[in-house]
Amino acid sequence: MADGAQGPASDGSRDPGGDSSGPAGDPGGEGSGGSEPTDAAEDHGAYAHATPEQLLGQARTVRRQARRARHAYWFPLVLFGLLSCASVPFYLRSFPPASGSFLSRYRGPAFLQSQYLGGFGFMTGVGAAYYWLAAILIGLGATAVWYRVRGNRVGLRTPSRGFVITGLVLLALALLIPVLATRAGAGPLTILMPGDLLVRGTFPPVLIGIGLCVLAWAERSIALTVIAAAYLALSLVASLYDIENVFYDLGWNVSPTDSGLPNVVLPALVLLLSGAGAWVVQRRRRPSPARPPGPGHAAPAPAP
Repeated sequence: MADGAQGPASDGSRDPGGDSSGPAGDPGGEGSGGSEPTDAAEDHGAYAHATPEQLLGQARTVRRQARRARHAYWFPLVLFGLLSCASVPFYLRSFPPASGSFLSRYRGPAFLQSQYLGGFGFMTGVGAAYYWLAAILIGLGATAVWYRVRGNRVGLRTPSRGFVITGLVLLALALLIPVLATRAGAGPLTILMPGDLLVRGTFPPVLIGIGLCVLAWAERSIALTVIAAAYLALSLVASLYDIENVFYDLGWNVSPTDSGLPNVVLPALVLLLSGAGAWVVQRRRRPSPARPPGPGHAAPAPAP
């Protein structure tokens, strides 16, 4: 009976103590749940997780900055512009003293005197095809080295391999097509030798323009695409039309010796001016590389 009497009393004595310690002070009861709001506040504070929209926006910003940082197409524009200006002596036309006809001067192997490289002989001087062959090879090699060196310095490399391969393929075709067309006689390959397009000897800028279009695709640059398309269109016009006629219509008389220079100088000026402008813009757009936010600088959580 003593045990039975003390049993309810002892249980009752524990109930008040359990009631007093359980809800108010027991860390294992509701008091332990009081620590969860603190953790939630930390999650929404310095360690907040960005929303998918914020992550997508940050990725787009980083991608845009990376493209701007790797843009370096001012160098090939200026380089090919200078190489085009250096070809001016080959387009100074020579006349015999007592005749108004052009002098046809073929020298060297016919394989290298390609009409696609300015070796037609009537509108260009001797060695024009040799010059353009060397100039395009130098331009391709220098551009490849430029992108590699700059990519190692900046950390972002533009894939210029397609530009170089395209230029080499175009050069090979420019050398082989005239030889094959000559051996075929009046065969179907003669359609690949349009006289109106090659007679002025200004087709090499067309080859350069095609290569620049490929480089614009590698750069993912809208500005370079516009420049390359405009240069290619002007080069085609210079190969099909005597631009000196425009100067005559404006009242500017061009001497017969210099009458072929506008077809070469104007496309070269497009490259030089575009390259200078691209250099200024790309110099101002040097963005600092994006750094991931530190533990104390996480993106703030969106407002509920």
